[in-house]
Amino acid sequence: MNDSPVGGFTVPGFPRAVGGVLVDNPVWLAPLAGITSCSLRLFFRRLGAGLVHTEMVSALGLCHGGRKTLELLAGTDEERPVVLQLFGSKADDIARGAETALGFRKFEAVEVNMGCPMPKVTKKGSGARLIENPNEASAIVKKLLPLKLPVWVKTRITPQGSAMTTCDFCDILLESGADLVLLHGRTAAQRYEGTASKDAVGEAARRFPGLICASGDCYTPDDFMDYMRLGCAAVLAGRGVLKDVFITVKALCALGANVPAQYSDPDAKLQAELLLELVRNTYNTEGQQQALMIARRMLAALFKGFPGAVRLRRTGAGARTFAEMEDLLLNWEKVSSEPALAYNKDDFPHGVAGEF
Repeated sequence: MNDSPVGGFTVPGFPRAVGGVLVDNPVWLAPLAGITSCSLRLFFRRLGAGLVHTEMVSALGLCHGGRKTLELLAGTDEERPVVLQLFGSKADDIARGAETALGFRKFEAVEVNMGCPMPKVTKKGSGARLIENPNEASAIVKKLLPLKLPVWVKTRITPQGSAMTTCDFCDILLESGADLVLLHGRTAAQRYEGTASKDAVGEAARRFPGLICASGDCYTPDDFMDYMRLGCAAVLAGRGVLKDVFITVKALCALGANVPAQYSDPDAKLQAELLLELVRNTYNTEGQQQALMIARRMLAALFKGFPGAVRLRRTGAGARTFAEMEDLLLNWEKVSSEPALAYNKDDFPHGVAGEF
């Protein structure tokens, strides 16, 4: 699989610029904390994603030269277009962090997270807390404009009855110079519970044509199509890829992309080869612990629809070393054909893939 091409599958009407970035299609990989390393970004580019993100990177961490923070920027030109996502509470910090990152490598756009609802982020004034501070949000966007790169903002809808509506906040960001708003259809208070409001995202997309990218609850091709029909310029594949690796491919097929047959109808052999390539790449660049974590999380999202798939997932969940996981993926046919054993959770200290 190492010689497989990297690049988004083109859909009708593309390539074209969205938010100032030229893309092959509007199905993009979202920034996922602890997940979207370079290896995973390359993996989803091979599966057709038109654009990928870094995970959320601390602007202050970059300003202070933190080693672990800088490691989050690591990548290759193969994965481009790739968008840098930063978080912080102050315009000066975010601008300095962006300058540091751009000195490290090239990105197609700089994106500010104004949507993360988790207390460890919001308690410092970052993430979704910036929705409550529109003046600073505006200042952040303006401070990034001299970088001469597209400026994007990922944010959330506001609660019903708020003094400032979702469209009001989007208007502030766009008037300040943002090139694209990536809008998640949940409020900060919802975190990741309940259902994302496609209607609220669609209202913003109609108000600001071509300037809204949708996020939230994309688990089926119809979910992606719904957002596109509502007028969104692009759609993020987020947690849905952890349930079905091929959701990006299925969405692109629904949008009319000319997807290679091996990806649109993947057999068991291809599924094992894809995961083996991902795990090896992750092991080589980020070590055994990260490789095993990625493998376990992707097992249930890949091994589906063929005899012995459940057996493979359960065996992989119990793998304790990279060598064990690699052996499983190299010998998947033998493992999947062995008689099934009774499943006891105590046998799998790391958990069964899919239980996260």
